[in-house]
Amino acid sequence: MTRIKSLLAGVAVSAIVALAPAANAQNVHFVGSGSSAQFTMAAIAADQAAINENNTVYGGAELVQHWTFKNGATVGDNRDTLGRILPELGNVWLVWLQNGSGGATDVWTDISVDSTVGVRTFSIQENFGTKASPIQVSGAQLQINQPANTAGGGLITPNNLWPDNSADVALSTSALAAINTSVSGGVHVNVGLTDIRPEDALFATVRSLTALNTTTYAGLGYTGPTANIGAPINTAQGTGTAATPIKFALGGKNDPITALPVPVYTTIPIGAAPIVFIYNNNGASSYPIDVNSGVTPGVHVTGQTYPLADLFNGTTACTNLNPAFDAFSNGAPASQNITVFLREPLSGTMNTTEFSLFRSTGQNSAATGYNSQEVGVINPSRSPYNPLDLTCAGGGGARERSIGTGEVVGKFGTGGYGVLNNPNSIGYIFWGFANAAKFWSGGATGADFNYLTLDGVDPLGLPASQTGNGAQNLPNCTGTTCPSTLWSGGITFPSLRNGTYKAWSIYRWVTVPNSDAYGPAAVAQLAQDYVDSDVADFVPFVACPLSDPSCASSTPTDGLSVYRSHFTQEAVVANNGSATTANILNNGNTLGGGTEGGGDEGGLIEGPFGITVSTTNGTAVTTGVLVKNKGYAVTWHAGVHYTAGTSWEGGTITVNGSNFTIANVAVTTTLLYVTTDPGVNKTAVPFAAAFPYTFPDATTPGVVAKHQ
Repeated sequence: MTRIKSLLAGVAVSAIVALAPAANAQNVHFVGSGSSAQFTMAAIAADQAAINENNTVYGGAELVQHWTFKNGATVGDNRDTLGRILPELGNVWLVWLQNGSGGATDVWTDISVDSTVGVRTFSIQENFGTKASPIQVSGAQLQINQPANTAGGGLITPNNLWPDNSADVALSTSALAAINTSVSGGVHVNVGLTDIRPEDALFATVRSLTALNTTTYAGLGYTGPTANIGAPINTAQGTGTAATPIKFALGGKNDPITALPVPVYTTIPIGAAPIVFIYNNNGASSYPIDVNSGVTPGVHVTGQTYPLADLFNGTTACTNLNPAFDAFSNGAPASQNITVFLREPLSGTMNTTEFSLFRSTGQNSAATGYNSQEVGVINPSRSPYNPLDLTCAGGGGARERSIGTGEVVGKFGTGGYGVLNNPNSIGYIFWGFANAAKFWSGGATGADFNYLTLDGVDPLGLPASQTGNGAQNLPNCTGTTCPSTLWSGGITFPSLRNGTYKAWSIYRWVTVPNSDAYGPAAVAQLAQDYVDSDVADFVPFVACPLSDPSCASSTPTDGLSVYRSHFTQEAVVANNGSATTANILNNGNTLGGGTEGGGDEGGLIEGPFGITVSTTNGTAVTTGVLVKNKGYAVTWHAGVHYTAGTSWEGGTITVNGSNFTIANVAVTTTLLYVTTDPGVNKTAVPFAAAFPYTFPDATTPGVVAKHQ
C-alpha cells in the first residue's frame, strides 16, 4: 500500500511511472482473469502454491484458506475517460494464507470471464496521472463484490479436490481488504488465462470490431462508439449477458487507448484440451453420434463440401437428419428440428472451432470461397441477428447465441436455457468433467444427452463403460477425483495426443516474467503437475513429479506430443517455440513456450512426436487391378509411410474398414500389394497396418505457416 500511495502523490512527475501489478501490504502473488475452462485447475494449483509457501516460508504456522463465489467479482478496464467500457462480471476463487492474528499475508485470486477478456484485462495499460505526466498501471482491476464474512459458494467440489482437503470458509475481512483496497479499488491482473494465443485473441477482437463484410466475413460488424470500443454481442438465453469487443495491444506495443507501452510478456503453455460437441437427444431411441466436418487437413479439392460448417452457418436444414450427422445410435431417426448454439466471436472456444472446422483450408479464400459460423448475421445492430435467434436459412430449427460455456451447457428446468433445457439441440465446449456432471444433476437425465465423435474420431477416448457402452453419454465422474487413471494406461485424450482429433487448442497463461517463487509461473507448473491426479481436463504440456515440481532433476512424468503450426498473426512472426523433454509416460515431446510467437488457431496439426502407436496409419489409393506375380497395389497417399523391406509380408492391413493380407512382395515406403481385391478407391481411404510405429522426436524450428 505504501508504494502505491507514494506514487499517487507524485502526479507531478514528468516520466511514466509503472506500478507493479497487485502491489499491496500483503503478498499478492497471482491475480488471474480469463478462461472458464481453466478456473478449477488454476484454483487447485494456487492452493498447492499456498501450501508450499506456508511450509517453506512460514514453517507451517499459517492457515491455508479459500473462498469461491458465483459472479462474485468484477474486472474493470478504466482506460476510457467517459466510462464506456463496462466491468466484466464472473465467478471468483480466492486463496490466502492467514496468520495467527487473522491477517491475510499472501493471496492468490482469479475471475472466470473469457479468453479474450483475460488477455485484454492483463494487457491494458491504465493512466492514473495526466497525459503529460502519466502514472502507468498494468492490468485491469479485479474487485470482489461481496462483503466480508460472506459464506463460500462451494464452486469447486468435492472438497478434497483442494490440496488442503477442506471446504470453503467465509470471506475474511483481511483477505477482502487485500483485494479491494489497491489502486482504483482492486488489485491488478498479472496473468491472463487463455484458450488461444494472445495474437489470436487480438485478431478475434479486431475482426469483431471491423465493419461487416458478408463476402469474406473478415469483419463481423460489432462496431461501437469508437474505433477501439465495439458494440455488445448479446446472448439469446435470457440472462442479459453480453460480450463487447474492446481493443488492446500486444507486448512491446502501445496501448491503443492510453498510448502507454505494454510490457513485454511471455506465454506459458499449460496443456491441450479438445472441443467436444454435445447433443440433447431428448431420450430418443436413435440420435446422432458423429458429425462430419468434411475437413481434410491442409488439403482442399474442387467440389469438397463441409457439412458441419454448413449446419452451424444455417445454410442447410437445422434438423437431426442434416448431412453433418452421418452416424446414429440405432439407425436413421424420424426428422426433428434442432437448435444450434453458437458462441460469441470473442470466445476462445469459438475461434478454436471456427478456424479448425468452419473456416479451415478450403473455406477461407477467394479461390475456394469463405465460410464462418457467422454467415447470415447480416445486421449485428438489431435482432434477430443480435441477439442471434435466427431460423436457419436452410429450414428446420434455429441458431441461437450463447455467451460463455455456461450458457451453452445451460440450465435445466424452470428458467432454463442452453443444451440442457432445449430438446434436440447441439453446441460445443472445451472439455471439462465439471460441465459433464451438469448433465447428470439438477433434475437432468444423463442418458438424454450425448457427445459426438468428429469424423469418426472420439474426442475423449474413455472406456465404453464410462460413456454408456456405445450410447456416448457424457461421462459422470462421481469419484472424489477424476484422474488420468480413468483412461486405459493413464493416457488421457489419446486421439488428441496422436494427432487424429481435429478440434483442440493449447491453454496458455500470459504474464510478465518475475522472480516470485509462488507467482504465475510457479502456479502454472503446479497446474500441469496436478492435472493427471486431480481433474484430468487436459493433457499437460509438461508435467513434473510432485516431489520435483519444476523437473529440476527429474524427467517429465507426462506431456503433449503434438503442436499446431504457427503463422504470422497481428504482425507477430510465427515461431513454434522450444522443444520439450520427452516424458516417461509415452516418450512424447512437442514444441512450445520460450520464444513462441504468432497465431496457431486452426494451424495444421504436427505430430505426434516420440510416441509409439500400435498400428501404422494413413490413407491410400487402390486400382482394383491384379498385377501378375504381385497382387493388388495399395499406394500410400498420406500419413505414416509403410516400412520398407520384408517385415510386413504376410501381415494384415485394413483398407477402408476391411482386412487384407499383405503379399510376399517387398514393401516400399509408398507401395505394397495385397492378396485379394480391395476394390477401386481413387479417392484416398484410411489404412491401418498391424505393425507398431515410433514417431521421431519434435525438433525446432518445426513447420510454420500451415493451416488445417
